[in-house]
Amino acid sequence: MPSLAHELHVLVALMDRAADGLLARHDVGLTYRRFVVLLHVSEADGPTQRDLAERLGASEGATSRMVAGLVRDGLVDAGRARGNRRELRLTDLGAERLAAAGAVLGDRFDVLVRDHGVDPADLTTTVRRLAAALREG
Repeated sequence: MPSLAHELHVLVALMDRAADGLLARHDVGLTYRRFVVLLHVSEADGPTQRDLAERLGASEGATSRMVAGLVRDGLVDAGRARGNRRELRLTDLGAERLAAAGAVLGDRFDVLVRDHGVDPADLTTTVRRLAAALREG
């Protein structure tokens, strides 16, 4: 019988695929993964790539490659910060694409969760607590 961890993994994969499909159909010029990265950059105050990797729960190498692509495509600006670190900021184009994708995605998952008898705020609190526990080790 699949474990909770497996079921959550499948749920996230299905959510990512559904979001990618919506973004592609509305031609906003972002994948869901890129949307998530831009969202984290916009919510933090000039994060470094290391900060961003921690927020995403991703490796620094994978984050570096994603950021390089976003910089190349004019969606993120990577200026110098502390030492050899690069401070990340959305460009105007990045902000426009993020807003367009956010409008397409909206609160669809919140509605789905609510329609199935679960309070989205309660679920969010639980997910954040679990993520914090995993980060703490």
